[in-house]
Amino acid sequence: MAISVRKGRALKRKLETGVRAFAWYAGWVGAFALALCGLLWLAPASTWDGALGLKASHWPVYTLVALVTAGLLGWNFVESGQDRIEKRVGRGVSAVLFVVLPLFCLASTLWPDALSREIGTGRDHPVWLFVRWYPPLCTIACAAVFLSWKSRPRKRVYWDRGLGYALLLAPYAVLFAVLELGVRLQWLDASHRETIDALGSAAIVLQIVLTFFVSAGD
Repeated sequence: MAISVRKGRALKRKLETGVRAFAWYAGWVGAFALALCGLLWLAPASTWDGALGLKASHWPVYTLVALVTAGLLGWNFVESGQDRIEKRVGRGVSAVLFVVLPLFCLASTLWPDALSREIGTGRDHPVWLFVRWYPPLCTIACAAVFLSWKSRPRKRVYWDRGLGYALLLAPYAVLFAVLELGVRLQWLDASHRETIDALGSAAIVLQIVLTFFVSAGD
């Protein structure tokens, strides 16, 4: 039994390491792609439309895919921030903060009837407010810890490092604000619709990536 548990933990660690390695490298590819999309936006469409198979009409699609891919880098940063919190508070407290409470929030969101019978359906009740805001606030806290760590690796604050990492975190922050906080961005909504239409059935992959990596940071 003990051997099976150890094997299970080793497999879990290997899977997590693989996912984070993928997110790291793919995120950098996405960051460069997003920068390229910015350059294409600044350049007249006539100068690059048709070059290397690119189409000016598909610029919103390129931008959204690059934004999602670049967001994987920010997800990795959030995970690193969570790692630092876990080291500070210990295994027991971290299990409550990052496993028990998020699972409670997830269960309450997926199956709200049981909780509603206990406290009612009023969304201003403290428990419902906790269910709604604990996961995103937890993600924000992890991101803040990561940026604080990178901005102040020693005794003084390195503002240039902090700004650089904040810019790399920005694509994830945009997706997080839209998907988790309900912020509406018209240009992103339009790009999302065009991307879904352009990708067709393959758009499900984009949806899965969005859902997994943004919600997994909670």
